[in-house]
Amino acid sequence: MMTVAERLARRVLNAQGYRSRFLSTRRGKVHMLDGPGQGKLPPIVMLHGISANAISFTSLIRHIAPHTRRVIAPDCPGHGFSETPAAGLDRDAMADGLAETLDQVIDEPSIILGTSMGGFAAVRYAAQNPDRIRGLALVCPGGAPMPAAQLQAFLDRFRIDRYEQAFAFVDRMFAGKAGLLRPFLAHGIRGRFSHPEMRRLLDSIGPEDMLTPEELRALSMPTLLLWGREERILPADNLEFFRTHMPDHAEIEEWSDFGHCGFLERPERVARRIVGFARSTVPTQHRLRVSTRVGNRDTLRISA
Repeated sequence: MMTVAERLARRVLNAQGYRSRFLSTRRGKVHMLDGPGQGKLPPIVMLHGISANAISFTSLIRHIAPHTRRVIAPDCPGHGFSETPAAGLDRDAMADGLAETLDQVIDEPSIILGTSMGGFAAVRYAAQNPDRIRGLALVCPGGAPMPAAQLQAFLDRFRIDRYEQAFAFVDRMFAGKAGLLRPFLAHGIRGRFSHPEMRRLLDSIGPEDMLTPEELRALSMPTLLLWGREERILPADNLEFFRTHMPDHAEIEEWSDFGHCGFLERPERVARRIVGFARSTVPTQHRLRVSTRVGNRDTLRISA
């Protein structure tokens, strides 16, 4: 389900030092981009949304890498270059394969960044593995509970067979217009969401799989949630679930001119906020103390 452009983008990232590697899990081999950054902030693990892949983070990686020690972006099972589980792609295969992957690659407390379905997965993993997570950053996360009928209507949005449906979906993804990329994005979306394995995944999701208030309240680590005021993929009331049940220390920000895929439209702005958030998770005593002279005063600057 990879487009030619995505395959070329992976080659570019590989050439820049982000090697493609595969991890063996009980749900098949999982592909990831894994490379060193040029900074000192904790590693950042990026989790993509449904039908997407690690390549979608190309711009974020470019802006974040100068500040962090390592960037890891896995393709979920059945997505990108990862194998489709032998028994087929469903909710259990997706969750098990991704959790096993994260258990293997997170070897120190890290920042986990999740968008859409990746935000849903990030919350669940962080709630279950708080010692592995230094900070949790969510961009338009999914996973808010819905009544059965509402959930079914929501999932039906992803049953895309015709190009006009794909174009409409692309238009809902962004706050602005996709421009010249619109036909290419529509082509990729139609191909992915009409794929039998993606249909199997959608059919396997039920109300019992959604996040619970208890999972949100269990988020003991620093947490940041970015939500777009032009969000048109997720139901409008989903934000209220996160706002109501997240712990008091969680930061929730609503951004204007920002849609479901705002990280694609505003990669530099999102990266800057994520870097600032990651820096805030570093204990003060571990930060570099730099003394500079300003006029006749000594100024102490704290940086990661």
